[in-house]
Amino acid sequence: MRPLALVCLVLSLAACGKPSDAPGWAKRAAETGRTEDKLEALAQVRTAPGDKHAAVPYLVVALKEAKAAKVRAEAAMVLGELGDPAAAGLVEALNLGATRREEQELNRKVAAALGELRAREAVPVLQKLAVSSDAYTQVAAVDALGRIGDPAAVDTLVGVATSPTVEPLTAQHALLALGQIGDPRAAPVVLKMLFEERPGVSFFPQAAFAAAQIGRPMAAPLLAVLQGKDAALAAWAKERSVLPGALYAKAAQLLGDVGGDDAVAPLVEKLTYVDDDPEVELFVRVFSAESLGRLRAKAAVARLSELVAREREPAARDRYAEALARIGDPAALPALRTAAGAGEWSLRVGPLTALSRLGGAAELPVVAAAAAACGAACPRAQADALAGMKERLDAAVACQDLRCWTGKLADPSGAVRDRAALEVGRAGGAAEARALADAVLHPVVSDGDVAARYHAALALGWVAARAPLGAPGVEVAGQLDRLIAAERGRRLTEAVNEELLRVSTRLRRAK
Repeated sequence: MRPLALVCLVLSLAACGKPSDAPGWAKRAAETGRTEDKLEALAQVRTAPGDKHAAVPYLVVALKEAKAAKVRAEAAMVLGELGDPAAAGLVEALNLGATRREEQELNRKVAAALGELRAREAVPVLQKLAVSSDAYTQVAAVDALGRIGDPAAVDTLVGVATSPTVEPLTAQHALLALGQIGDPRAAPVVLKMLFEERPGVSFFPQAAFAAAQIGRPMAAPLLAVLQGKDAALAAWAKERSVLPGALYAKAAQLLGDVGGDDAVAPLVEKLTYVDDDPEVELFVRVFSAESLGRLRAKAAVARLSELVAREREPAARDRYAEALARIGDPAALPALRTAAGAGEWSLRVGPLTALSRLGGAAELPVVAAAAAACGAACPRAQADALAGMKERLDAAVACQDLRCWTGKLADPSGAVRDRAALEVGRAGGAAEARALADAVLHPVVSDGDVAARYHAALALGWVAARAPLGAPGVEVAGQLDRLIAAERGRRLTEAVNEELLRVSTRLRRAK
C-alpha cells in the first residue's frame, strides 16, 4: 500500500504544481528550461483564466531569452493575440538575414503579431521584410503593413504588387493591404491591376476589393475607363488583347461601390452597349444595371424597364429587375407587372420578386395568379418563393411609415426583413442604423436570410452615406468584423459577407 500511497502523493503534488491561470503559465514559459515545457506553457496561456495582460512581461522574457526559435515564435504569436501595447521587444526579435526555416518562421509570427498590435514603429522593418527572399515571410510582412494601416508603406506595397518577380499570391496580398490603408496614391496601381493577368492568375478580386476600400478617389479613373477616355490604359489593354468591353464591364461593376451622381449618366448609357461578342455585351449591361441599383439612380428606371420587358436571358432579366427594386421608384411597377405576368417561371421569378420588394396591395393579385397557375403540384422552391413574395406585400399593406418598417427589421421572416431593409435604407437615417445593424447580425440559415442580410448591409451603407454615424458606426463595424471572422469558410454567407467587409470599412473611415 505504501508504494501506491507514494504514487498518489507524487501525482497530487504534480497537480498542485500546475499553474492555474494565464500569468502562471506565462511565468513557467519564461523560467522552465525544457523547450517542450515552454511550448506547452505558451499553449496554455491562450486558454487559461485570469488576467492575460499580467502574463505579458513573462511572455516578453520568453521572446527575448528562449534559445529555440520556435519558442520565441510562439511567444510572439501569443503576444499578438493578447493585443497588449506593452508587448515590447517584438521588433528586436526579427532577423532580417534569416535563412534557416525556424528563424523564418519566427519572422513570420513576429510580423503577424506586429500587425495585430497595429505597431506603427515596426513599419520600417516590416517594409524590409516585405521584400524578403522567403515568399511566406513577404506575405506575413505585407499583411502586417495592411493591418497597421500606415500610409508610409504605400510605395513599398505598390512595388510588391506590381513586381513581375514576386509570387502572384504575394502581389494579391499587397493589393489587399493597399486597400486596408486606403491611400489615394495607390489608385493608379489598383486600377491597372484590375485588368492585369498572368498565366492562370487574375488579380481582379483583390484589386476590386482594394478599389472599394479606397472609395471615392477611385471614381474618376474608373469613369475615364468606362467612357473610353483613358488612352494609356486602352493602349496597354490592346497590347495584351484585353477587349474594350472587358474594361467597360469591370469599371461598371465597381462604380456601384465608389461612384456618385457623376457615374449615373455614363452607366445609363452603357445599358444599351453593343459589342460583337454577345456575352461581353451582356456583362457590360448587367454590371451597369447592378451599379445603378446600388446607387439608387432614378434616371435609370426607364431604360431598365425596357430591358426587363425584352430580355430573354433569365439571369440578366433577374438582375435588371433587382436593380429596379433597389432603386425603389414606383414608376417601374407597370413594366415589372407586365414582365411578371407571362412566360416561363425562370423569366417571371425576377420581376415577381422585384414587385414584392417595391409594390403593395395592387401587386398581391399578380402574385396570387402566379401561385394559382403553379397549382397543387407546385415545386417546393417555387412555392416557397411565392410565399415569400406574398409576405413582403402583406407587410407593405400593413406598413405605411418608417417606424413600422423599422420594426419589421426584426421580423422572423427573411422575406419581410428583406423588404423592410430596402424601405428603411431608402428613407431612414442615423436613428435607424442600429436596427439595420441588428438585421445584418441576424442568423442566416436559408437563402431568404442571405437576401435579407445583403439588403440590410446595403441599406446600412446608404444610411451612413447620408449621415455619417461616428463612434456608433465604428462600434457596428467591430460587430461586423467579428461576425465575418466567426463565419469564415461558411459557403452560405461567403458572398454576402464580402459586402459586410465593404460596409465595415466605410463605417470606420466615416467616423
